[in-house]
Amino acid sequence: MKNVLLLFPFIMASCTSPIKTYLPSISELGIGKEIPFSPGHNMIVHVGAEDLPAKVTLVEIQLAPMSMGAPPHIHKNEDEIFIVLEGTAHFLNGDKEIVAKKGTIASLPRGYYHGFWNPTSSPTTLALFIAPGHFEKFFYAVEEAVKFRRPKSPKEFGAIITELAGSNDVIIDMRKLPSSGLKLLPP
Repeated sequence: MKNVLLLFPFIMASCTSPIKTYLPSISELGIGKEIPFSPGHNMIVHVGAEDLPAKVTLVEIQLAPMSMGAPPHIHKNEDEIFIVLEGTAHFLNGDKEIVAKKGTIASLPRGYYHGFWNPTSSPTTLALFIAPGHFEKFFYAVEEAVKFRRPKSPKEFGAIITELAGSNDVIIDMRKLPSSGLKLLPP
């Protein structure tokens, strides 16, 4: 009995500590927390990593015609699932270029090179699920770095992306970008 009484204050303290409450939310495509990620590439966060116990993120990506979404890269810690909602996107899947039309689902696990871009004359909208969702902080970090550093060229912008990607265990390798993506880069 004495041992139980000694544990009682610990048990009570652990029972009274705050427990996070998660509330449902409903959002609409095109409306939400916008992140002007890069030229021709707008993002809207619909579900953040702290919004659900599962710690996933759901982002809407709006790609302008003839624009890069993400260069070839590999994640050490995150898995991504893309759904093409409107338009056409090109994906790098390992060493293969995939043309993905509306309704295509691309499941891209950590440890594999991938990237995406829009080489067409029409806008493209993608849904992106990230697990675990903590990677959303990368998008906010890029937004802040761009505001602070004000890159004057795509090369300077790319340097910001590469630096912040590296600090998030993501490796970028532009040598893997197929010709349809290379055409979108400035000379």
